[in-house]
Amino acid sequence: MRRAALLLLVAVAAGAQRQACRVDTTAEWFVKQRAWFSDQGRTWTNDTLRAMLVAAAGLDASKPAPVEMGWQIAGRGTGPGTTSDSLAIDRLKRAGRGGWPGRSTVGGLGAHAAYLLALRDTGLTRRALHPFMEAGPDESPAPDVATLEDRNRLMVGRKQLYGTQFSVDAQGAVTLLPMEDSAHADLRREEAMLPPFMVSACLARSSVAPR
Repeated sequence: MRRAALLLLVAVAAGAQRQACRVDTTAEWFVKQRAWFSDQGRTWTNDTLRAMLVAAAGLDASKPAPVEMGWQIAGRGTGPGTTSDSLAIDRLKRAGRGGWPGRSTVGGLGAHAAYLLALRDTGLTRRALHPFMEAGPDESPAPDVATLEDRNRLMVGRKQLYGTQFSVDAQGAVTLLPMEDSAHADLRREEAMLPPFMVSACLARSSVAPR
């Protein structure tokens, strides 16, 4: 009887995890994020810079930016380093706070590309947060700003706010890195156009192969 009950609990837990990992494409966060990143019908002022950033980040200029699922594994790279990568990162490092590329300058895809490139350089990761935040939600993608803020907070020994950063131990167990005020994380995530924490956590766990 106990064994049957245990098996039932395991089955329920597995089913709950599969359910949590399902991304609802009709959810408000998903719809808002797709709309923000869509460049259809939009114009931007610096097509040359946009092309440079998009290519260096390894994105497809013919498609909108991929939906951000609100999780990252600490220590994992965000793409291969290339000559164009280095040139684009140097270009971003030279950008002042008023010159950071936003949606009106390089479109939604270009703004996301700038964020991806910032993740590849520790100095730029630190430097990019303030201009990203100061540009405001019309210029900077809220999911990227939230993730960048979490990374920066952890880098200086503070707890993250949105719960986007995870670690993996030698056995392959995925663990959330320290987070502040976890009870209200989903409220902050909603404002940042990110999925509920349980969805992101499930996706993070499922990204790591069993060992």
